[in-house]
Amino acid sequence: MILLTAQLKTTAIAVALLSLFCLTSVQAQWTAAHHDSAKGDLNGVFFLDKERGWVIGDNGMIKATKDEGISWVSQNPKVKSSLSDIYFRNKEEGWLIAGGARILHTNNGGDTWEQLYQVPISASVKKSEAPELYSVSFPDKKKGWVVGTDGRILRTDDGGKTWQQQESGTKEELVHVRFVNDKWGWAVGGSGVILFTNDGGRTWARQQSFTKEHLYHIETRGKDRAWVVGDKGTILRTSNGGLTWETIASGIRESLLSVGFLDDRSGWIIGWKGKILRTGDGGVTWVEQESGTRVNLYGLFVKKKQVWAVGGDGLVLRYKEDR
Repeated sequence: MILLTAQLKTTAIAVALLSLFCLTSVQAQWTAAHHDSAKGDLNGVFFLDKERGWVIGDNGMIKATKDEGISWVSQNPKVKSSLSDIYFRNKEEGWLIAGGARILHTNNGGDTWEQLYQVPISASVKKSEAPELYSVSFPDKKKGWVVGTDGRILRTDDGGKTWQQQESGTKEELVHVRFVNDKWGWAVGGSGVILFTNDGGRTWARQQSFTKEHLYHIETRGKDRAWVVGDKGTILRTSNGGLTWETIASGIRESLLSVGFLDDRSGWIIGWKGKILRTGDGGVTWVEQESGTRVNLYGLFVKKKQVWAVGGDGLVLRYKEDR
């Protein structure tokens, strides 16, 4: 009995040491890839492929890399407002959402940007009440959507040359939009609003989120699976195209600002105070990872084994699997 007890203790210690080793390995997987000297907040990140990527932030800040984030070069969009979202269709053509409710476009990889559209602003509107745009989604070359304040949804059918407003059925702020194809998409925002369309936005229906928390981001995997994150650690999940949304326990109270999935099972969430959560079971359960920082993390990019996060003080984080 004494020998058996000793063996059990030895096994328990070995398991504990192995767990500690694994935890340390996980914690070491997020590293600071870049720290911008301007120290402004970075709001978004997008990578076209393994080498080419962009980060955007306050005061019109854009940095581009062509070497997997080893070096970054400033680009000039000729605006001094905050930049909230960026998307590139290929290495030349991209779109940018800027403060002042503006949509910018480039045909040369971001070397120069031109303004395509600005939401009209009445002279009588207070600055604090002026319209803003936040997110852009282009499921194909010609068709795209942008969302913003006052339930605003804009659509283009000509690659962004012209934009028409769609009826959203809400006045809540819409923070993020994501389309699976040119028909099927979602938008999320204030007071727990989740809007859904399967006809290219001709009609938008509100889905029941069963939360009043502000929602900031939605990620999709095909037409059925989607995940939404928001204030006070809110995580929502659907496996039936949003017919029902399930609330998932996050174990934290900080605001969660972005979610991304590498495949059907592996995903990440980022948020305030450097919070990073990871799932390996399709978002059923989430485990906190050590980010190495306590600054707010605002932007996340997950695609083709590329996992990046950006946030306060010009911080760029990169995740690498140890295999």
